[in-house]
Amino acid sequence: MNGKNDNERKPHEFKNDVLTAQTKFGVIAPIIQGLFPDVTKTAYYKRISEKPLQMPNGKCAKFNYNTFEKWEQAYRKSGFDGLCPKGRSDAGIPRKLSEAAIAEIYRLKELFPRANATLIYNKLIIDGVIMEKDTSISTIQRFFRKNNLKGKSFAMVNTKDRKAFEEDSPCMMYQADTSHTIYITENGEKRKTYLIHIVDDNTRLIVGARFFYEDNAYNFQKVLKEAVSRFGLCTKLYVDHGGPYENEQLTKICIAAGIVKIHAPVRDGAAKD
Repeated sequence: MNGKNDNERKPHEFKNDVLTAQTKFGVIAPIIQGLFPDVTKTAYYKRISEKPLQMPNGKCAKFNYNTFEKWEQAYRKSGFDGLCPKGRSDAGIPRKLSEAAIAEIYRLKELFPRANATLIYNKLIIDGVIMEKDTSISTIQRFFRKNNLKGKSFAMVNTKDRKAFEEDSPCMMYQADTSHTIYITENGEKRKTYLIHIVDDNTRLIVGARFFYEDNAYNFQKVLKEAVSRFGLCTKLYVDHGGPYENEQLTKICIAAGIVKIHAPVRDGAAKD
């Protein structure tokens, strides 16, 4: 990284590192998860090496299949951190935070500018990025102070001006979205799953969440019904323009329940953060 240590590097450099690692993982994921359709993993790597791979910088590059095998080996040895670009000036020196952990901190702060060190620390542990026995909360707090990540200062790295909002009390606004998750095998057939979830804007509590094979309006309405049954009616529902959220039936439900449905700007998923 041009002789820079972790604390001297810019946020976008860490972001590029984690995006590069995510791109690499996207290639090897079918092998790691045992979901590749080819006879052997070498056959899989050879097949996908025939087409260029789009990298985070927007450029397309062709890789030899042996490169993909090296990515797999690096991941199995070091996890996500093994896929991050190398070339550190402090290689071989023990560090409190790995490159992957630092990149994830910046990514989370970009998504949630109001999140403090404690919330980020807990999220890193839950996601398996760090281990509680290896990294203390004070380590994250020191990193926040040293890199000016406290408060809203980090939001200045965003190119788009966003006005933060948060409801004054619980159950005033629910935010809903769908996450594309894992493939599972059922009766010999591989099927993709979707996690439809609803979060209370004020408390960030997950008030409703279920996995489905289909991401559609009917399934979302089931989750919404369960959320309302458990936590009560909200006054506003904040969603994107996906099919499960932009349909006549949901509009009628919201009108009947007195809920104001709000849609995030088109092609601006970060607006819901």
